[in-house]
Amino acid sequence: MDAIVYTRDDNEYNLIKTTLENEAGLIDVDRHPLNGHKRYDRGYDVAVVALKGAEGMEVMLEYAGRFPDTNVIWITDDPFFAGIALRNHIYDFIERPYAEERLEQSIRDVIERCPNRNRWVLRTNKGKVL
Repeated sequence: MDAIVYTRDDNEYNLIKTTLENEAGLIDVDRHPLNGHKRYDRGYDVAVVALKGAEGMEVMLEYAGRFPDTNVIWITDDPFFAGIALRNHIYDFIERPYAEERLEQSIRDVIERCPNRNRWVLRTNKGKVL
């Protein structure tokens, strides 16, 4: 199984990564560097988009459009975007601030939907920022 995380906050990244590893077991978690060059090279089993406002919406819409099999969890500060998430078939929408238990439950539930949940994808760039 594999996942990608989009966030600017190191603490939030560590929380999401640890939660993914605890719930999924064997999983590769990548972090997008958010350096102005957003690449959408391939789909992942799970994409966690923890970005504010229009930036988060842009990433979410790209994944929903390009990789419909990627389960997207969108974390943002603005409840206005919930409707957009629903219309674009996003797996889950989490509004900040959120309890860790809310994130854990969302990740636990999304893993059950992943056909690759029992398959570990060994990559040489494991643990590196893309």
